[in-house]
Order: sequence, then structure tokens, then C-alpha cells
Amino acid sequence: MTQQGASCNVNLLIIGAAKSGTTTLHDRLSALPHAYFSPVKEPNFHSRRALDPSRFSVAFRANHRADSQFIGFVRTLPDYDRLFEAADPTRHALIGESSTSTLFDPAALESVSALHPGARILVALRNPAERMHSHWGMARKYGFTGLPFRAAVERDMASSDPGWGRTELFYELGLYAQQLAPWLAVWPSERLRVVLTEELGNPATWRDLAAWLGLDVPADWAEAAATGRSNAGGRARFDGLNRLLTATGLKQRLAGALPSPLKRALKSRYYVASDEPLSAADREWATALYRAEVEALEGLLGRELRGWK
Repeated sequence: MTQQGASCNVNLLIIGAAKSGTTTLHDRLSALPHAYFSPVKEPNFHSRRALDPSRFSVAFRANHRADSQFIGFVRTLPDYDRLFEAADPTRHALIGESSTSTLFDPAALESVSALHPGARILVALRNPAERMHSHWGMARKYGFTGLPFRAAVERDMASSDPGWGRTELFYELGLYAQQLAPWLAVWPSERLRVVLTEELGNPATWRDLAAWLGLDVPADWAEAAATGRSNAGGRARFDGLNRLLTATGLKQRLAGALPSPLKRALKSRYYVASDEPLSAADREWATALYRAEVEALEGLLGRELRGWK
């Protein structure tokens, strides 16, 4: 690895878990005037050993443009450094990035330790049954599956070649105890914070985060931060058409070609802003999948996770 450049100033990494409120954390913190976050929201640099773009599925590859401002797959340190060249440590008290794959990839801890040994690590965790259902809703919304929840998860779990960008990892991304244990073993506890998704609606959570980060924030910031959420779910009006546009990559090509006003107008009609609720039967099934994992996580965190079991 070449000598590190501007990324040496990164002092906060939001590492996961996916569909657990990381976008809300990113949006609220990056909007602060004394914060700078990577212009590519999820550069996925520290998980580069686990994420191989050459092995991504055709649909996944077709729907993640190289010039995306949301998800990137940065492979080299010079490219990662360039994301932080505009950060000014004398002006930006908070310099960070938000890649949910960092928690998923065991090798990412070594990479983060080497490049950001003094950084703070922020983890958001959600009831894994609800996280998995939300993930399924996102996959259906964007055309990666047309199957009902349980059928989609069971097919994904049966894959002979699971992996980021190849399968959805509906189940695997909820194995928090396995993913978090190595971090808790080596990272200083005062610089690693775990928040639960359900806590993000409480202004006290945001005030505690600001204090932990050493930030001076406006008096009403915590109340505003606790209101609403980013990256909300929904579904496409026409599932079959949606899957066809996704599989061919036409959806992304249209998104890149259409002017923003027209794109926003079409999007408001293309998607229905509602989530299908998790049925009692599916909740019971999904909860059973994670029961042992949740018990292990309770031991790691030293707290009871009410309702997760």
C-alpha cells in the first residue's frame, strides 16, 4: 500500500449495519457546518478484499454507476485519499465516511486499524428480523427480487456463492455478534459507540452522540435530528417492469440521462411510498433464525435487547 495522504484526517467511520439507520446518521452528521464526509457516501474501501466488482451480478453491476455519489467501490489508497482532499482539519472537527460493508468484512478491521487508529467507530444495529425485512423491501423496490419475503430470504440463504454484490445477504448481514466481536476486542471502548435504530427517534441519543464526538451543535439540532428518517422504504408500482428495467440496467441509464426535475417527477409516480408490514408468522420465523445470535450480542454489549428475541 502506498503512503497515506488526506485520508489520515478521517476521525469517524460509520461502519453499519445496513438498513439500520446509517443513512440517517450520515445525513444528520454530515449536514453540520463543522463536518466533512466523503462525497461518495459509501466508498467501501476498507472492505475491498471482500467486495470484488468483477464478481458482482449482472443486475447489481448494471445498477451501480461508477460516478455514483452514493455507493462506490474504491480499490486503491490514492483514490480513497482523493475523497478527503477538500477536508480541512482546522475547520472540520468531524471528518468521516459511512460504509456499511465495513462491519460485514472481517478483514476491514485490519485496514481501518492501519489507516485510522485514532478514529471513532459508530455502529447502528436494528432488530435483525426487522432489518432483514427492510432489506427485502429495498431489494424489491429496486428490482432485485420479486419473491415474497420468506421465499426471497430462503433462496438467498441457499446460494452456493454468497457475497456482496452477488447475493443479497439478507440473513448474513444480521449476524451482528459475529461481526462486532472482533471490533469490541481491540478497539478502545471510549471510541466505539453502538446505537440502536429505535433510539434514533430520541433527541437524547443525538445529544449523547454530539457529546461523544466533542461537537458543539445548535440547541435545536438534536430534536430536528430525531425527526424522520432517511432512505425510507417503499415499492415500485409495477414489479415486473421494475425487475426488467433493473436487470437490463436501463433504469440507471435513464436516471443518468434525464434532467433532475423530470427524474423527480417520474420517481414520485414510479414508487409507492409505503412498506409492507412484517407479518406475525414471518416475524416469528425470522426471530427464531437470530435468537442465538441476539443472545450472544446481549453478552457482548452487556444489555438486554428487548423485543429482539
